[in-house]
Amino acid sequence: MNNSNADFHKHIDELFDHMINELDYQTDEPLEWVFGIESSDIALLEKVGQRAPDSYQWDVQEEVEHVDEEGNTRMAGPMLALRRCEALTAEQVKACVDEIDALAKEFGLELGDVTSYDPIDEDDFFDWMSLDEAHWRLRHYTSSGLEIDGDLPWLFLLFASSLEELNALTVALDTQSIGTIESYDEPDEEGQFALCLFIEGKNNEAELTEMYDRINAIAEVNHAQIAGIQFLDQEDFNDVFGDDEDDEEA
Repeated sequence: MNNSNADFHKHIDELFDHMINELDYQTDEPLEWVFGIESSDIALLEKVGQRAPDSYQWDVQEEVEHVDEEGNTRMAGPMLALRRCEALTAEQVKACVDEIDALAKEFGLELGDVTSYDPIDEDDFFDWMSLDEAHWRLRHYTSSGLEIDGDLPWLFLLFASSLEELNALTVALDTQSIGTIESYDEPDEEGQFALCLFIEGKNNEAELTEMYDRINAIAEVNHAQIAGIQFLDQEDFNDVFGDDEDDEEA
């Protein structure tokens, strides 16, 4: 075993220890494991991907964002991402490391990164997300091939406790020309008045955070709050959540 593989093996042991003891991870739960190989030669990375065992899915990303344990980010790439989504033991992940690194070395490359993600449950995919959850979703999109700064619609859901506050919030957001507003003058079951703000965004965590802070400041001044984030445009939003007015007219 070379030093690089030994480092990965140690990292995997530490990762499983952290997940099991700190995050209550159950070892029979599937995770999406991503094994990354970097090279400036995209054609070469594609050749490596074509040689990968059938148990892996793969794609080449021209640019990727790495986030360390302290939350610091760095840009890198191009990168070949080889994925397995299943419940693997630490020893099985180490075997994957050895297998992928050996394949990479056949082409003069080496394994450069190993990460894991919770697979997105389809039932939870359209739930409203907190800012932290939205950041994780962006990282999932990036690992799945969406380029950093690639176009991505942002949708913010805001709640006001009265129609007057909703109207004031609508005016304040409209004045800032942040995005397209859809407000609802009928309260929900909890008496909250909702507003959806559709923005032409991108796959960029820092810019999403800046926009969140900007909208949140406007909301607080108008006694409203951000209730959640999604990545849907107006058409997709209506397809997912339904257009009540159209349903009533039909």
